[in-house]
Amino acid sequence: MKNDDNHNVEELALQLHKIVRQLKAAGRTDLILSALGSGLLDELKEEAAKGRLSRLVITGDFRFLLPDLGNVEVDLQPVHKAVYLLFLNHPEGIEFKYLADYKDELRQWYRKTARMMDLAKIEEGIEHLTNPLDNAINEKCSRIKRAFLDVMDEYSASYYIISGHARIASPTSGKTWYKRLKVINLPRHLVDMRF
Repeated sequence: MKNDDNHNVEELALQLHKIVRQLKAAGRTDLILSALGSGLLDELKEEAAKGRLSRLVITGDFRFLLPDLGNVEVDLQPVHKAVYLLFLNHPEGIEFKYLADYKDELRQWYRKTARMMDLAKIEEGIEHLTNPLDNAINEKCSRIKRAFLDVMDEYSASYYIISGHARIASPTSGKTWYKRLKVINLPRHLVDMRF
C-alpha cells in the first residue's frame, strides 16, 4: 500500500472513531450496530479474539494446558484427546464420513492418551468413532467444545474446537458439491506439543 493510501485509510479510521464516539455519547449505540451490521460485528469480535488467543501446550502425559490463561487445563478424557490430536494433525481438515481412512492414526493417538485402558475397549471406541452411521464423533466433538467453553469465551473457543468448514468443488460435470471438512482453526504456531 502506498503512503498516500495508507494515510487516507488512517484518516478514515480517525473519522470513524470520532463518529462512533459522538453516537455513543448521544446514547445511539443502536445506530452504530445498524451501520456495522451483525455480520461485521461478528468478524470484529473474532478479530479481537485473535489477539487474546493462548498457546495450547500438550504435555508428555497428554495434559492440555493454556499457559496464557493462567495455565488452566482443558479437562478431556483420553478418547477426546485422541480425536483432538487427530484433527490437530490435519490442518487441511477431515470429513467425518471418511474418518475410517484415519482409523490407524486415531488408534495410535487413543493408545497413547489411554495407556492404562483395555485394548479391546479402545478398539470398540475406534469402531464407533469411524462408523459414519454412528453419532459418536459428533458427541466427542460436542464434549471437546464444551471443555473449551468452560475455560474461555465463545469467540476464543471457536479457534480451538473442531468445527465445520465447507469447500465448494466443481467436478467436470459442471455440478457444484460440498466437501464438509472439519478443522481446528487455531494457528499452529500457538500449538506446543511436548511429547
